[in-house]
Amino acid sequence: MQTDETDETPIIRAAQRGDIAAFTQLVERHHRSVRGCLAVRMNSAHDAEDLAQEVLLVAFKKLPGIDATLPLGPWLRGIAMHLLANYRRKFRAIPIGLNDDLQSLVDARLDCVERESERMGALRECLESLDGPARSLVNERYADGATLDELAARTSRKPSAISMQLYRLRAALAECIQRKTTTA
Repeated sequence: MQTDETDETPIIRAAQRGDIAAFTQLVERHHRSVRGCLAVRMNSAHDAEDLAQEVLLVAFKKLPGIDATLPLGPWLRGIAMHLLANYRRKFRAIPIGLNDDLQSLVDARLDCVERESERMGALRECLESLDGPARSLVNERYADGATLDELAARTSRKPSAISMQLYRLRAALAECIQRKTTTA
């Protein structure tokens, strides 16, 4: 809907006198442009919508003090820019520092990835060392996503027995991984 700001003076004056219907009409005229003004400057459409709502709340509070003969759109967008500046100050990314700091973060991340890769290899070896039924139970539960009740029905056992066996298998796998990664 195209906004014709020249005919807004009576609507603004009515809203200034407390006419909620008039203020609603102003919101309907300007909400989209305020939201669009913010959306192109923000990464999240949801944050832009939240901030646009806040702009309209501020406008509602300050409306009695404005000149009703001036166009409302630029005033609302000015409020939007002030709130956006506050938002950016509040949620500003913290700089990490100089190149040495950045390099140490990259190195730490690479070390973490390397350790994780080593642990995954150890897990594969430990899984292969399990006997057939134990390996099958672990695969059905964790790879296929079978529930305890489904596993119990397939094996004619109680879910609590399946749960205990899985607990023991996880403990054995954790110990096996620990041995393989500390000796490597």
